[in-house]
Amino acid sequence: MNARTALFASAVALCAAAAAAQARPALTLRDFRALVRFGTPHFSPGGGRIAVRTIRGDFVQDRWDPTLRVLQVRGGSMSTLVRGMRELSEVRWSPDGRSVAFIGKVDGQAAQVFEVAATGGTPRALTDAPRGVEQFAFSPDGRALAYVTADRSVLSARQRRTHHDLFAIHDDDYLIDRPPVPAEIWLQPLQGGAARQLTHGPGSVLETPPPFGGGITAPSWSADGRWIVYTRQADADDGDSDRTTIMALDVASGIQRRIGAHQSYEYAPRFAPRGATVAYLYPHGPGPVSVMDLYVGSPQGKARDVSAALGRDFAANFAWLPGGEALLGMADDGIDSRLFLQPLHGPGRALALNGLQALSVAVSSRGAIAVVADNTSRAPELYLLRSPGSAPERLTQLNRSFKSYAYPRSVAVQWHAPDGQPNDGILTYPNGYVPGRRYPLVVFSHGGPEAASIRHFDADEIGPLRLLFAAQGYLVFEPNYRGSDNLGNAHEHAIYRDPGVGPDSDVISGIRMLQSRGLLDSARIAAVGHSYGGYMTTWLIGHQHFWRCAVVADGVTDWTEEYELSGDGNLAWTRDSLGGSPWDPRSAALYRSGSPITYAGDITTPTLILSGTADVTVPITESFALYHALASRHVPVKFLGIPGAYHMPQDPVHRALFYRAMLRWVEHYLSH
Repeated sequence: MNARTALFASAVALCAAAAAAQARPALTLRDFRALVRFGTPHFSPGGGRIAVRTIRGDFVQDRWDPTLRVLQVRGGSMSTLVRGMRELSEVRWSPDGRSVAFIGKVDGQAAQVFEVAATGGTPRALTDAPRGVEQFAFSPDGRALAYVTADRSVLSARQRRTHHDLFAIHDDDYLIDRPPVPAEIWLQPLQGGAARQLTHGPGSVLETPPPFGGGITAPSWSADGRWIVYTRQADADDGDSDRTTIMALDVASGIQRRIGAHQSYEYAPRFAPRGATVAYLYPHGPGPVSVMDLYVGSPQGKARDVSAALGRDFAANFAWLPGGEALLGMADDGIDSRLFLQPLHGPGRALALNGLQALSVAVSSRGAIAVVADNTSRAPELYLLRSPGSAPERLTQLNRSFKSYAYPRSVAVQWHAPDGQPNDGILTYPNGYVPGRRYPLVVFSHGGPEAASIRHFDADEIGPLRLLFAAQGYLVFEPNYRGSDNLGNAHEHAIYRDPGVGPDSDVISGIRMLQSRGLLDSARIAAVGHSYGGYMTTWLIGHQHFWRCAVVADGVTDWTEEYELSGDGNLAWTRDSLGGSPWDPRSAALYRSGSPITYAGDITTPTLILSGTADVTVPITESFALYHALASRHVPVKFLGIPGAYHMPQDPVHRALFYRAMLRWVEHYLSH
């Protein structure tokens, strides 16, 4: 088939799809209220059942309504164990398979571990930690559980009462209002007896998000119950989540041993189902601005990288295969979220998911795989792969109502920047697309930047916006600019000491590629982004002036403020991405030249700014600076604060208002 014939066939296919879609309604923001989201699935010890938390928004009480469900793998029947308990999370089976445990809250009390019979009943508390429980794990014999809880405050009640409560601040966020305290591991016997503390300072169990990759994970027991491995942070300051090492704790003696050989950036340790082998994550290099590789080690042996040749950025929720001979993990690959099987020796490979995008994964004791998955036209459900080589089978239909809507077409696009940097992204055609017509364009830049735009249904920062913008008649372009984690290590590392200029050229050359295809109404292009995507949006409107409007949500505008004021590891991210601190002669100039606020005096684009008032990842002070830079020059600007929100609105009402504000701003400027 020649190029002209292929183009005609593609146009005919698009017209046919558009005609078929006209009989079905397009999604609205209100329709997404019915969406059921899934937590990570968990297999029972024998592999015959799956426990999973589902979540749906309660827009009357303005809270997320969680439900704990159990599915039978054979037959697919599903029962509800717990409904409506506040902050239900961290689902685990007991080792004997008779009950399911989880973290939850009752009557405004601190979060505790609860247990409910697998056949149903009233949950009962297993812990009574005064400062609540953050993570937990059963011992292999089921006689105890290890849990993570905050330590006591260094201030006494009398000191607080008499206001003798001054405290030292180190690498902490700008909203800190009390001394940081470490998190420690405690052991709770389940057959009577008091809990006892297993770990003590200095240092803390990791409890704040890492700068680049990895994540906060529960303690993991060795199969013989002797060891617990966990991620240890050097101190309790929330800006130091880069200063992490993997520690193995001898439960009986309290002796601790290092697993890896690094002083920082080690995360997510997990014991193999047999023996004493531990898998964890560490950056591929050079430096932390790189993909996260899978390492294996042991309390007695040297650690080694097993996934270096694969070159993919593994997420923290990887799992062991039952024999301990391989690991199964999630990683972005192009515009897909895929599952990769990585043997301890030899090359890794991707599993076939038949167009589905992985959201979370678990492996049974028999080697079956449960995966929560979706795609751009299919709402999330739970699927089963009976073996790594089998096709996914759908186990749930909790989102079947979303089958009745019309969906746009999303495709992968590739191009090269002027310096030769390869890029890819997602192009979504508007509902009812007519070939040959030129359409307004929304450019959505993802955050991270060590992330990617993936063909999910309603996930990541874009949430429902891809589908909603397409329903309004817009093309939606999501560029995976350099720094994204979906095209290998070189693509991700290319953002090192180049936070703006290189990614800008990637985005602009992508727009030029779309213009060359005759798709765009070039007078109607909007720039939208969240977090680092907000950085990209602010940078773009400060350097180009063809934009009709822009939306900057929780956006970085000033690297010096990010270094000095933020938490959640962004001090380390800024320092290690720009090559030093603002006071280091080797990097000081880049803090100014690489900050979008430096160019805010050149912005002429009407801009909507959104920011959470409690955001410590990107302090709201940066949004104030951008707002005043535009308002003082009479550039059309609107600044919306989201009360109590961190880096995204946490409650369903504010989340919906967040997206609605973006939609209305863009529609106002692109509709005419």
